[in-house]
Amino acid sequence: MGTFSFGALGWWALFRTLAKCALLWSLAIGAVGAASAADIFTLKDCITTALEKNPEIRAQRYGLEAAQQERTKARAAYWPSLDAQWTYSRFGEPQRLVPAHANNDPGVFDRDMVDTALIGRVLLFEGGRRAAAVRSAELGAERTLWDLTATTHDVVLNTASVFYKILQSDQVVRATEGSLKALDAQAKLVQDQLDVGRAAPVDLMKINVRVSSLTQKLSSLRADRQVLLVFLGRLMGLEVAGRPSFEVSGSLERPRVSPMSQDEALREAMEKRPEKKAAQAAAQAAAQAVRAARADHWPQVSAFGRYGLRHGLPYDADEPSAGLSHEDTWAMGMQVDVPLFRGGAVQANVQQAKLLEHRAREQLRAVELEIRKDVERALTVLNDAMERTDVTRSALTVAEETLRIEREKYAAGKNSINDVLDAQAALLQAEVEYSQAVVDAHIALMERDRALGRDPAESLR
Repeated sequence: MGTFSFGALGWWALFRTLAKCALLWSLAIGAVGAASAADIFTLKDCITTALEKNPEIRAQRYGLEAAQQERTKARAAYWPSLDAQWTYSRFGEPQRLVPAHANNDPGVFDRDMVDTALIGRVLLFEGGRRAAAVRSAELGAERTLWDLTATTHDVVLNTASVFYKILQSDQVVRATEGSLKALDAQAKLVQDQLDVGRAAPVDLMKINVRVSSLTQKLSSLRADRQVLLVFLGRLMGLEVAGRPSFEVSGSLERPRVSPMSQDEALREAMEKRPEKKAAQAAAQAAAQAVRAARADHWPQVSAFGRYGLRHGLPYDADEPSAGLSHEDTWAMGMQVDVPLFRGGAVQANVQQAKLLEHRAREQLRAVELEIRKDVERALTVLNDAMERTDVTRSALTVAEETLRIEREKYAAGKNSINDVLDAQAALLQAEVEYSQAVVDAHIALMERDRALGRDPAESLR
């Protein structure tokens, strides 16, 4: 029986030594990686980089520039147009190059004819279509701007959330490492008591099992942190291939929150939310589309002017017939187009535009209802998160005191190693829950600001 106990303890001692070596090697690798990191990013650095390089934000900015160009195109309809026109024609029979200006006027005939002209046009009346097109383009650019604002707020919120989760992961890693150190100290105490016959061999075995479990958990925590770091790099628009070449630095403390009533929060959200402003712009643009569709009922009035030169090939002004082989021409006038019958297309366009306007109004109403839901949820989640920080902080204090008492009782032989291990596990769980509550409070605060339409980047500065 004694031989079996010695053999088991020998194997557990070997396993414990290997576990310690693996932990030290992991710590060394992490230290080397941290030391070789090219950049250390604070939360402000992460947000600044994301605002500059995030592909979603950059794509929205290009879309905004394109929408602004659409506004320029719509305004161009108020200006006259000027075109240069060149026409070459080859006829089967010779044609008179210059029309007769009087009876018996001699002429020059040729199969080839070249006509070069400058043509100007200006639209005088179109029933309000141009004004509607310009206003619609302006509203489109405004909607794109608010979409860009919403995307920016989401990217900032996601970036900060991942940043805080990395800080929490670091805090949990430190707590786990502290538990391992505490278990190592407890193992030495048990070994000393085992040497004098005051402890059972199974106590040391239980500690080694706990060390093995925490070592595996520590490895998993570091792997999860690596995934979060890669995700943060992608949110910042960095090219992350393999191990990220940057690290993060920051502190995780309980945030300060100013109280706000639900009515006050709803008023601010309805005034500031970019989603509502974008929906309002879309509804107004739909109304302008109705105005543009109704313009098809009105006549279109335009003026035109033309100046050109007509001649044949080869060019020759000296003809025996004394006829003209070339002539410069000009013309100007007005044109009125009155729609009489379009097969019902005009009425269908107007009805379609009205239906799309109704849809845009309903979408605006849906956005307002969504904003109400977001505000109510954000306030509830924030209050819950702040309460949990207080509760978990108290639980952490109790867990620290409980572990101290259980260690003293074990040293005095008044309890078992299970009580100490349970208290150690409870302390680690309390540390994890407190760090999670603090992170949830930070994220809930940013989500509340996001629900109110505030810029999350401003609240983080």
